[in-house]
Amino acid sequence: MKRLALASWLLFVGVAAGCDSSPGAGDDDAGGGTDGGVVTGDGGTTTVDGGTGYTETVCSDPLASLADLQAAYQNTAAGIRAAALGIADRRYPIGRLFIEHETDSDLARWFQTTANFAGILDGFDTAVHEGQHGWDISMITGGRWPYRIREDLIIRPLRLNNFARSEIVALHADAANDFYLNVYLTGQSGTQGFNNLLDEYNAYTHSLAARYCTRDSLPGGTRVTARDGILTMMYYVELYLKVARMSHPADYAAIKADPEHLRLILTIWDRAEFWLARSASTASLGIKDATIRTWVYDPANKMEIDLLRTP
Repeated sequence: MKRLALASWLLFVGVAAGCDSSPGAGDDDAGGGTDGGVVTGDGGTTTVDGGTGYTETVCSDPLASLADLQAAYQNTAAGIRAAALGIADRRYPIGRLFIEHETDSDLARWFQTTANFAGILDGFDTAVHEGQHGWDISMITGGRWPYRIREDLIIRPLRLNNFARSEIVALHADAANDFYLNVYLTGQSGTQGFNNLLDEYNAYTHSLAARYCTRDSLPGGTRVTARDGILTMMYYVELYLKVARMSHPADYAAIKADPEHLRLILTIWDRAEFWLARSASTASLGIKDATIRTWVYDPANKMEIDLLRTP
């Protein structure tokens, strides 16, 4: 079974024998390999040597047991919250902050089912993704937009007023086969600018990390778009920078003039590569990720990130 998960819209599509495939669910090309370098470590603090030196404490391997949480689970508002917080504490601690920020009604929305503990574990990454949006946006103040990347790291770039992200569609390598495009680059969503795009960029990195740390929730043979999502946002950031540099020089100058914008873009990029490398051997976490990776690491696109690293 393959499942496309657009966290912000709860788009889940199953593809099984005898069923028509959904847009983007063909080309089962999830591949191995790493984007950031070689993973070392034993499930504690893991280092990816990709030239950036980015490190982060990750979930243990083998994954921490949740058996007692499952046994105690009750399908009530309090039970859902207790289960989600328990998963966060044992698997992805920064998720606690995002879940605590959500109301009971909002939290329950992110699970396809709350009938059992398995449904909470399966939807944990979505709850983290959406909770991150809520936390970040609620903390905007003084003309700055805070992005919480780790428990110990918040970066606060300026809140810029710049061009609509829908403009990047014109440079897309294969718009017809991008199943995120209609969600993020068209309609009302497409009118949003760079700060909103960076919020998705951060959220999808959290999505991959949280899904990797709850990968035991996936039944055998199931594939989800955890790597697809963050790779797509990396690609959109590259294209936005390219369009800004070529067609909106004032917007590009404003981005480059803000040290916190540069720090944010590069830190999330390095963190995304860290989790892409960490998850590379888990085939279930990608569907079209190998194809999207070719867009991201095309030198003509990757140069936009490299230009930000140049003084």
